[in-house]
Amino acid sequence: MKFVIALLTLLNIAILAFVYVKISAPDITFKEPKIKLLPKKEEVKLKKPVVYNFPAKVLYMKIDFRNYKKVVIYKVIVKIKDRFSAFNVKTILNNYNLPYTLFENGKEIIVFIVFRNLKEAKKILNLFKEYNFDIKMTKQIKRI
Repeated sequence: MKFVIALLTLLNIAILAFVYVKISAPDITFKEPKIKLLPKKEEVKLKKPVVYNFPAKVLYMKIDFRNYKKVVIYKVIVKIKDRFSAFNVKTILNNYNLPYTLFENGKEIIVFIVFRNLKEAKKILNLFKEYNFDIKMTKQIKRI
């Protein structure tokens, strides 16, 4: 029995040695790729120039700008000193769905708000006055 176990052990060692030799020295050959040069394309020359005919060669348009409406925009600038005040201003503006822009200039934060009408502006400005924010409002007239 000992003889059979010894024989199987030697057979396993021989197989492992054979596999190890095959794995440690892989048979890899590198082939250089064959590169084919494509022939140069010949330029096609047009015999006649292409002429496009449009029904009208001159376009004349008269626009009367006096009938266009003017829009009044109320621009509010709020100067904020700290982050908590900025959070309060952003919360108020987000609740009323108003377009605004925040600029951080050194230690102070400036908020630009654009209102569509004066009633909307007064309602928000009264809220800002309750919080004691520094507010400056300008009226701008823009033509659409």
